[in-house]
Amino acid sequence: MTKLERTVLVLCFALLTLWRSCLAGETGFAEVLAGIDRWYERINSLSAAFTQLVEVPALEKSERFRGRLYFLKPRFLRLEYDVPRGQLLVADGQWYWFYMPQEDVPQAMRAPMEDLPGAPLYLLGGGMAERFEGRLVGSEEHGGSLCRVLDLEPKDPGAHYKSLRAWVDSRTFATRSLRYIDESGNFNTFDLSRTEENAKIDPGRFSFTPPPGTQILDAD
Repeated sequence: MTKLERTVLVLCFALLTLWRSCLAGETGFAEVLAGIDRWYERINSLSAAFTQLVEVPALEKSERFRGRLYFLKPRFLRLEYDVPRGQLLVADGQWYWFYMPQEDVPQAMRAPMEDLPGAPLYLLGGGMAERFEGRLVGSEEHGGSLCRVLDLEPKDPGAHYKSLRAWVDSRTFATRSLRYIDESGNFNTFDLSRTEENAKIDPGRFSFTPPPGTQILDAD
């Protein structure tokens, strides 16, 4: 290899490294967290299609769900499942409800929202730097968008999940996907699509009354 060829090769590697660095987000971890908070401050409500993949390594089992998510500030959340049809997760401002009509006896599990403080896990946003530490992993295409990839760990020792990976749109800083490990070591992945920011949502959608005959279980 001639000296000129070596020089050209080194220059190509340097340009490739620079390009990768730009994609990886030299803005830094703290700036991405601030961008997520700016996005969160800009919205009052959100509607999005979701898919959820639950993986249970201990049982070598996985299951996929899908449906529609609705969010209204400050703390109202509703996940309407199409698969399995009729299943619901509702945060009504006081309780988290998880309704499972597909059981032999329909069940509704509930937990006080004060026991799970902070913005809903599925959205991210609001005091990110105070709630999380972690690092910026890099950038990759996800769901048709170039996303910053973050590995996050909750600062709250009482959080019900151990670690969290987030794919955040590099242009808008909206969260496109989340993958977290819960206390049991199971993996949960949420992908959001067909997102509508500041959607008009009836507040009554976030009310939930268990149907007659439903067994109500209080979560530990």
